[in-house]
Amino acid sequence: MAQMQTLARHAPAIELGRPMMTADDILSQLRELEARGAPLSVRLGNEQEFFNSRILRMDPSHGWLFLEELVPYQGHLRVAPRQPMHVYAIIGEMGAHFCSKVLHTGEHDGVAFYVLGLPEHMDSEQKRTHFRTPVEQALDTPLTLTNREGRQFTGRLVDVSLGGLRAYFDLDTPIGARELLNVKGLTLPGIPPIDCGLQVRFAREDKGKGLRLVGGRFFDLNPEDEQHLLRTLLLLEREQTHHGGHRD
Repeated sequence: MAQMQTLARHAPAIELGRPMMTADDILSQLRELEARGAPLSVRLGNEQEFFNSRILRMDPSHGWLFLEELVPYQGHLRVAPRQPMHVYAIIGEMGAHFCSKVLHTGEHDGVAFYVLGLPEHMDSEQKRTHFRTPVEQALDTPLTLTNREGRQFTGRLVDVSLGGLRAYFDLDTPIGARELLNVKGLTLPGIPPIDCGLQVRFAREDKGKGLRLVGGRFFDLNPEDEQHLLRTLLLLEREQTHHGGHRD
């Protein structure tokens, strides 16, 4: 089996090298991803770019995992035997990551596939994907929320995670804790606009800024948008680290 390779610059939420699941647990999670055709984000070696794929099938008796052709096609052109593939997926409310080497590449009915070794370890991406990436100063990203009556509230995004966001609104904005609102067209770098639900967890005055700070948790976020958001968080975090930033 392929040996797990962790991201060198960041320790995951658990101790490096320590398995968070047994081999049977990992197989169960991979089977779930296969059964629901869950989208995967794939990064090759130390490259920064992400590509799309899915699990085609598994062969546990040989220790093989089959992935479909990378999209866009430029990703497929970069794949080579013995090359490490970092694979990211959403499992429940948590991100997961594993790395395995490409054992073989092939083609069936004109579509490429890759054979990887089944991973021996799977890292929790919970801290990575639920840490809050600050975006307020860098992006000045607008945020629009709507309530049941269709009333719109426009603010500015402060930070975002796979689990939710925080944003500033005018002080008199009538948003309160436990409200269920809709996020309309949240735009982040390099991904399509996101529409989903937001359960407000808190809404309080920031006296220093003279604004209302609202924090909430996403719900009804579809799998494709989860993958897009996961990629953006990883890229933003890598960019922050490159410029001397740090995580909580």
